[in-house]
Amino acid sequence: MSTPLLILDQSSPVPPYEQIRTRLRILIATGQLRPGVLLPSVRQLARDLNVAPNTIARAYSELEHDGWVITAARRGVIVAEHSPELSEQERRERLAQAISELLVTAHQLGASHEEIMAEFYRQTQP
Repeated sequence: MSTPLLILDQSSPVPPYEQIRTRLRILIATGQLRPGVLLPSVRQLARDLNVAPNTIARAYSELEHDGWVITAARRGVIVAEHSPELSEQERRERLAQAISELLVTAHQLGASHEEIMAEFYRQTQP
């Protein structure tokens, strides 16, 4: 995994661990990070993103709890073979929450509707 896929918004009200967790979930869910891919070590990613190792450890821990990654002894953190299964209602609720958070952040940045849609389109293209 190349670290440029993870960029933190220092001005965001969203805590860094949550930004990392969310971005990794997106990368896994969209297939940009495939099952079996070894993620950077806690220390390496902390250095790359200029955050405390505990920030990365918390993001990885929550991803593991939710079934997105597994921790393999001596190997590190690996993208899980299968994304966690969600009920249809939970999936819709999480999607609505994620979009709401995205829109709040985008509006705080002063982005127009057109800019938001253009970036959404760009991010979802293979």
